[in-house]
Amino acid sequence: MKGVIDEELDNVLYKWFIQKRSANIRDNNPTRSPEFQFEASSGWLEKFKNCHGICQMSIVREKLSSDIEAGISFIAKLQDLIVMEKLTADQIYNFDETGIYWRALPTETLDAENEAVAPGRKKMKDRVMILGCANASGSHRV
Repeated sequence: MKGVIDEELDNVLYKWFIQKRSANIRDNNPTRSPEFQFEASSGWLEKFKNCHGICQMSIVREKLSSDIEAGISFIAKLQDLIVMEKLTADQIYNFDETGIYWRALPTETLDAENEAVAPGRKKMKDRVMILGCANASGSHRV
């Protein structure tokens, strides 16, 4: 491989990474593993990840199941409704919720670029939920 200083080490680490991923072990950063007793610079790790198509992903409990066609259809219907009802940006609202967790496990892992999602585990239930809401013009925020 181009740019690989120690091909044997590179192959061993990549095989280890694939085994951990196959076993659904998501804390699979070799620099944090007790199985490997070496220190690598962040530059080395970035080059290793780029060489093997590995990227940082957020760990989620369920795989993505979004229906892209339904989303496109919804946007078209919403735009028609906005025009038909003559709604202004002051009358169109959006809200979303988020949570602040403490005592939580890591939420990111290394994974291959072609992976859509990194399956994981349930989050801790110790959290504060926050709901934010605002109109499209930004003149009213809750």
